[in-house]
Amino acid sequence: MRWFRYVLILGLAHGVADGATGYLLGYLPDKLVMLQVGLLVLLFNGLAFGSQPLVGLFADRIKRPSLVAIAGLLLHALGILSFQWQPAVAVTLAGMGSAAFHVGGGALAVRATNGRATGPGIFAAPGVIGVAAGGALAITGQSIGWLFLILLLVLAAAIWLLPQPALPYGRQPQNNDPDHLFEGHDAVMLLLLLAIALRSVVWTTFQFLLQGEVNILLILGLAAAIGKVVGGVMGDWIGWRRWAFSALIGASVLLTWAEDSVAALAIGLALLQSATPIALAATAQLIPGKPAFASGLALGFAIALGGLPPMMGLSPRMGAPPGVIVLGVAAAVVLWAALTRSSEIGRGMSKQWRLP
Repeated sequence: MRWFRYVLILGLAHGVADGATGYLLGYLPDKLVMLQVGLLVLLFNGLAFGSQPLVGLFADRIKRPSLVAIAGLLLHALGILSFQWQPAVAVTLAGMGSAAFHVGGGALAVRATNGRATGPGIFAAPGVIGVAAGGALAITGQSIGWLFLILLLVLAAAIWLLPQPALPYGRQPQNNDPDHLFEGHDAVMLLLLLAIALRSVVWTTFQFLLQGEVNILLILGLAAAIGKVVGGVMGDWIGWRRWAFSALIGASVLLTWAEDSVAALAIGLALLQSATPIALAATAQLIPGKPAFASGLALGFAIALGGLPPMMGLSPRMGAPPGVIVLGVAAAVVLWAALTRSSEIGRGMSKQWRLP
């Protein structure tokens, strides 16, 4: 299956790019004082997440998300090269590269599987593993920046050489267009972004609470990756709304009582992250002519909003059982409302929705 090879390359590139990010940020405490580290991390997050919608609009305007994704990988490579001499420049390049790669790669992954959630699931999965692994390598003092550099360049070349999927540019969807699945476009978009942000609050909260627990974070990174792949496949199989709602409710219950169980925590966070590819695919269907902009909203802007409360020191309160279950259930209900008209997508793997 050609689509699988293409999405797998995008996923591997995602893992390496995010691994390079984790590696750079993990080494910052060895180079700078903590105040400088904190400011650079804030700078990175602002560039990597907050700028994604703008970068997505640019990618859609030039109609070349593959070129933007490749540029993102090359910016990551420049960040690796400049880190020893100019850490601030390296972090800036990494933030810009992360924004570019996520919007370009996300758009290509959605289109590679005809707008279904399977492609985004495979694309998104390696990212969280990469961040955790890259950070762990830095914390343990491994000097393998050269390896990240080689992999980034090889994967950029692979994306350049592989034929990209059909893109929806130049198409003007009408209200009776099969891809136009939602009514109340603006309201649904706000609901969808709110659901992503609520889910992001829970995920970011647990990341803050578990800082320094390298082994546990690696386990949770693997669990989250599996959850994204399973979420994309199962969402297409039984319906986006049905899977996303059930997964988020299940995650809320498990995470509420997961304080003393790594297994329950891992399964709960896997279920939580399994809604990510569905949210991305749904956002792309709401804006069918702008897949990169949709990716920037789902993978950048909404996640950035969800990351603000934990960064403001609210993590311990939100990590308590009442906070987790309230946030999780709220995300499930809001996502259910946003996907009301899309529950038939992927049901039964009908011929109409069979992957190319």
